[in-house]
Amino acid sequence: MRQLNAGLVALVLTARAVPLCAQDLSTLPWRSIGPASFGGRIDDIEAVPGKPGTVFVGTAGGGVFRTTNNGTTWSPVFDRDGKSTSIGDIAIAPSDPGIVWVGTGEANNRQSTTWGDGIYRSLDGGDTWTHMGLAATQHIGRVAIHPRNPSIVFVAALGHLFGPNADRGVYRTTDAGATWKKVLAGDSVTGAVDVAIDPDGRTVYAALYQRMRRGFGFIGGGPGSGLFRSRDGGDTWERLSVGLPAAIKGRIGIAIAPSQPSTVYAVIESQNGGVFRSDDRGSTWRRQAPLNPRPMYYSQIRVDPAYPDRVWLLGTNLHKSIDGGRTFTTDTTGDRIHVDHHALWIDPNDGNHMMLGNDGGLYFTYDGARNWDFIDNLPIGQFYDVDVDERDPYFIYGGTQDNGTWGVPVRTYNGVGITNADVMNIAYGDGFFTVTDPADPRYIYANSQSGRAYRVHLATREERGIRPVPPDTGETYRFNWSTPMARSPQDPKTIYYGGNRVFRTRDGGQSWDVISPDLTRNLKWKELPIMGMKRDSTTLSRDDGTSDYGTLTTIAESPKNAGSILTGSDDGVVSLTTDGGRTWTNITSRFKLPGPRWVSRVLWSAHDPRTAFVSFDGHYDDDMAPYLFRTTDGGATWTSIVSDLPAGHSVKSIAEHPVNPAVVFAGTEFGLYVTVDGGRHWSHAGGALPRVRVDDIAIHPTRHDLILGTHGRSIIVLDDVGMFDRGAPVAAAGDAVLYPIRPAMERFITRILPTPGARTFQAPNPPSGAIITYALGTPASMTDTATARLTIADASGRVVRTRTVAGSPGLHRTGWDLHDDRAPGVTDADEGWFGAPTGGWVLPGRYTVTLAARGKSLSQSVEVAADSRLDIASGALEARHTASQQLTVLEKSFNDGVVLHRRLTSEFTRLDSALAANPARRDSLAALTKKVRQRIDSLGRRFGGGFGGAKFGFLDLDASMQASSTAPTVAQQRALDQLRVQLREDLASLNTLLSGDFAEFQRRVLGGGGMTLAPVALPFPGSF
Repeated sequence: MRQLNAGLVALVLTARAVPLCAQDLSTLPWRSIGPASFGGRIDDIEAVPGKPGTVFVGTAGGGVFRTTNNGTTWSPVFDRDGKSTSIGDIAIAPSDPGIVWVGTGEANNRQSTTWGDGIYRSLDGGDTWTHMGLAATQHIGRVAIHPRNPSIVFVAALGHLFGPNADRGVYRTTDAGATWKKVLAGDSVTGAVDVAIDPDGRTVYAALYQRMRRGFGFIGGGPGSGLFRSRDGGDTWERLSVGLPAAIKGRIGIAIAPSQPSTVYAVIESQNGGVFRSDDRGSTWRRQAPLNPRPMYYSQIRVDPAYPDRVWLLGTNLHKSIDGGRTFTTDTTGDRIHVDHHALWIDPNDGNHMMLGNDGGLYFTYDGARNWDFIDNLPIGQFYDVDVDERDPYFIYGGTQDNGTWGVPVRTYNGVGITNADVMNIAYGDGFFTVTDPADPRYIYANSQSGRAYRVHLATREERGIRPVPPDTGETYRFNWSTPMARSPQDPKTIYYGGNRVFRTRDGGQSWDVISPDLTRNLKWKELPIMGMKRDSTTLSRDDGTSDYGTLTTIAESPKNAGSILTGSDDGVVSLTTDGGRTWTNITSRFKLPGPRWVSRVLWSAHDPRTAFVSFDGHYDDDMAPYLFRTTDGGATWTSIVSDLPAGHSVKSIAEHPVNPAVVFAGTEFGLYVTVDGGRHWSHAGGALPRVRVDDIAIHPTRHDLILGTHGRSIIVLDDVGMFDRGAPVAAAGDAVLYPIRPAMERFITRILPTPGARTFQAPNPPSGAIITYALGTPASMTDTATARLTIADASGRVVRTRTVAGSPGLHRTGWDLHDDRAPGVTDADEGWFGAPTGGWVLPGRYTVTLAARGKSLSQSVEVAADSRLDIASGALEARHTASQQLTVLEKSFNDGVVLHRRLTSEFTRLDSALAANPARRDSLAALTKKVRQRIDSLGRRFGGGFGGAKFGFLDLDASMQASSTAPTVAQQRALDQLRVQLREDLASLNTLLSGDFAEFQRRVLGGGGMTLAPVALPFPGSF
């Protein structure tokens, strides 16, 4: 039977193999839903001098954002041209603000740091970007542009964080990036972290930094680190030493006082480090203060543009000195702001105006840091994990870097969309894994760094600490920074938790069973060398960010085989049990890797009990290659399915399509990839989805939405992946495909008053009603028109809606809002109290959607349900629908009357002008002319538009009925009857004018002939 199952999977993969190119997915409608109620790490902020409302923000994982209106709105300007969303530094040319440089790859040395691909330049103020080289540097700490010649640029290149490489040091270009020269070299583990240019354009300071991180630790210093100066524009360099620490140094930050360039500050990591000052352009230094908080993560120092003694030092807190760095205080630098500061921009024309970037996002101050305004419209959260519940609308939960754990609805019931007010904070610390509880939706499991676990009551936010503790005081459990947590697909009350062992609870964390031995290599990790050095008490920044090693990183139980569990560890061990943890097998050797590699994800197939996936992330060993394996025999053998996944795109997360086993999604360091043929070919999702790191992927179990937890752009959703049910969502030349449509619900939209302005974060809701997805191939011939039309009919075949839709080649998505067609003549310009007018709600039931395109007619059915939140009285929807249909007939007749009146008016104006050429006839017809004009003007008031006009009465009554699920009230029915009676009278008067006085006027002016106008049919009750 097992062989048969494996054969069936292979058969399915072969049968469904369809070519798919990246461009085929470029139009997928990804929704970035935030949250923006908190930030993510910001590495740099730069504003245009003299025009500080134009600001660039460089984020640790979300790319570059720009505002031109002081933060009211932002645009991600780097998404299209940049290949990495990790930003190290931004520089605006002092002599030309249209020239902007971006160095990719943040310099903050975190275990979660993403690398870059070199340096980019924009010549149009950030609209477009060109890659200018230095791709192998991976991390750029600073970009400095000559004060007068924008063609001269210096780059402080750190090089690889997790291994040695040659492309590091200070680079200089004198031809605007056409060529680069390494003017200050370090060695294979020493790069440059900072560079600054004196206003004279000749004096340049640079900091070299020796450092390396591995999965098991970090060293932030060495003999290669040091502070250097060039007096000839970078041609030659000297190591600065007078007054500086003689001991081994680590990270160094540099700042030149703008108002007194001979004064230079440096924050230096060393045994006797701290803040140093030179007043002779670096020739001699004196130690001002020992302050230097967490050097490997900060080491940023700034000087006020007008006061050389006013110094700002960034760290966990924001430190201020007014005496040249001798003393620092934090009591006047603002409260109610996030900690961990990395970027500070000071307005060169106003030192009280500053912009601060930290692990919590972006802040503005206008009073010298006493009070800060949080800029809460940047969706740059760094999610590690996401999970979903099964409410409607469902919530997405996830943990974030340094900002706790959050929940956000996938949609709202208001017309604005998803705002920060819809988001809830669940837990503290660095948030990681979340697990929902289907058995009791009031609770959620969450955790923070180093294994702190809790079960949270969502209504009260009560947090119950449930971290496992060993019964034997001689044993210590080890937990990863991001501790894996998983719900059993067999029993929702069973939760697995991974330290160095696997723990299981069945009582909400009240107690834990230990169901495994140590599933790691259990190395003496603190003794492992880094850069050939052993770590001890003198090691600079020793193991900063690494609290434990030899820990589990991922756990999964099979949905098909209870007790079949896979685990993976940070030291490269994959383990398997098939009996619920009684026995375990180390299967690491079955993957044939070049060495131990961090296990990023294990996943059992929901389609076949013998199929599973394992991905490895080798970048902790300076191996950025993607590793992704599949087994179809229960783990006995494993086959790589990396195929054409690009080099350098290490795999972070994987997910399997819920219907089609040939479709697999892979989240990588630089975006999402999908295969539709079981891994033989991969395509980048692209389009509106940025090349952001995808740390986790969830697919909703019933809605089949694809949810991405990104490390830099918060949560991104692709609604309904049903277009992958049958393979690739593509169409051949001359062909068209209409994909199955999931059930839709009529949702009443609430108002938000006052309406939030552009400054408020507003994520889009999914298309209202039914989501319709189709693909069109290129036209097969010249006669194959590039048009497409949708027709929607009810169960009786009555057409309720028609629409012309996009007919260009490619994948398309649109929505049907579950309303009938509007009456002819009704447009969006007729907006009233209820917004743009719609047709009436259709009745719940089955409808047929037909696509006419490329000479074909394709149909899919869709089930429409009433709003599940409502208690709807029997017959209410039918009564409302009947009244809406009646109003539609009246609106059509009214608009027919509008058209007739408009044509009468035009013809009368033409005839009246003709009379002006014949004064005698004009005078003889003066009385009739006046009478006709008065009748036309009088009827014009009855067929006019605008607020309070006759047309408004029809539209307002119709909209008010659609705003409720109840039957029309007595008053609404009475208003409908009155509108019908009045309309019949008005149309009768219009027809009488047409056949009477107007006809007589036309005959006497022209003597026969003229425009022929037809009367409007009067609406009778029987015509409904």
